[in-house]
Amino acid sequence: MSSLLECLSDCQPKVRSDLMSFLKLDSDELVQEIALLREVGLNIQEENNVCQLVPEMPLLNPQTISTALLPYSVHYHRTISSTNEFITNHINQLKKGDLCLAEYQTAGRGRRGRQWLSPFAGQLIFSFYWTIDPKKALDGLSLVIGLAIAEALNAKVKWPNDVLLSGRKLGGILVEIINNKNGLLNLVVGIGINVKLPQSTEISQPYAQLTEQDPDIDRETILIKVIQRIYSRLAQFEEKGIDEEFMQQWINHNEFLGDEVNVFTERGAISGIEQGIDKRGYLKVITDEGERYFNAGEVSLRRK
Repeated sequence: MSSLLECLSDCQPKVRSDLMSFLKLDSDELVQEIALLREVGLNIQEENNVCQLVPEMPLLNPQTISTALLPYSVHYHRTISSTNEFITNHINQLKKGDLCLAEYQTAGRGRRGRQWLSPFAGQLIFSFYWTIDPKKALDGLSLVIGLAIAEALNAKVKWPNDVLLSGRKLGGILVEIINNKNGLLNLVVGIGINVKLPQSTEISQPYAQLTEQDPDIDRETILIKVIQRIYSRLAQFEEKGIDEEFMQQWINHNEFLGDEVNVFTERGAISGIEQGIDKRGYLKVITDEGERYFNAGEVSLRRK
């Protein structure tokens, strides 16, 4: 299936007989391979013995993106197993801020190992390499990335780092610490943002997409804007941590501020009024017993 996907990933028409010859498949085997791609949501059209993968949106132009993001290196793949995996496997050849960008990933992951569904050319899917002084506290780092995305997209945040549009999830963030003996904290940050999803998409929670704001949205422009904002926020975080300006911007973009919420911990649910964050990036909740603070860890937040 992956070889067929790679053949079709330029989204140009392909003659069936050429595909069969190149992939060493007979007609029935090719039919099965196409069916497998369709089962995972890819739009494969066939007419007059010609096959074509139809993307959700026009493919990205890696040269345009690379030029805009200089001096960082952009590694573009139409298909890949995982952009986080690429960064991890090539970390010794990368410098801080280098990124991997894909139209489609076959093994994407979200927080807590959840699968990240990936339509072809319907999202912004990228990972980047970042380093931080090991003496710097990482508390609040994922909040910084979430807020930066929300600012770039005129969206909202839900603690710790969910990005929401009209109360529905717009994107996901996965931050991983990677072992690399260079005296620094080495991070791989993976991000997926819904731009335009096929109508048949099945996701277990309400989701949003950027075409709700602008049906003619340009993925390249948005991608560049998001990455530049993330890198700017990370630089501020390294210098100042979670400062007053950041906390105010978090309040401005906080979807749950002042709402009754449940905080689910290993010991059960704790109810209260959400009051934003403190200088560590911890969630502040007013409960019947007074103020309570929670770090991200395995805690989850829901409206009551």
